[in-house]
Amino acid sequence: MKATVTEIGASALDEKEPMIILFGESATEGLKEYSVIQQFQEVPSLNMKQGDLLKIDKQDYTIQYVGPFANDNLNSIAHVTLVFADVPEEDAIVNGLYLDPSEFPTINVGSIIEYTSLGV
Repeated sequence: MKATVTEIGASALDEKEPMIILFGESATEGLKEYSVIQQFQEVPSLNMKQGDLLKIDKQDYTIQYVGPFANDNLNSIAHVTLVFADVPEEDAIVNGLYLDPSEFPTINVGSIIEYTSLGV
């Protein structure tokens, strides 16, 4: 399943905070300032799991952890937090997808985000 980045908030990308907050186009103006807005090409029906893949343009990531609310929010409002850091032992982000490698991506308006479930 693919999504296209349509907007990047002024405070959305900061490599000191190794995360990207993704929202769909229904995000409020207040949220948009801190978010990357993605638009799916079709209605999302995702069930991401550990070991699945996420690709931002040409950068591939393996999902290390899926927060308990991540799939529901991704499917309903296109919201998920991409975390480019190790999974903590406790207090992991409940709406997070923790990704490996932890290299922060280059992301622009027009970037393509691909969600690939390996279906296991």
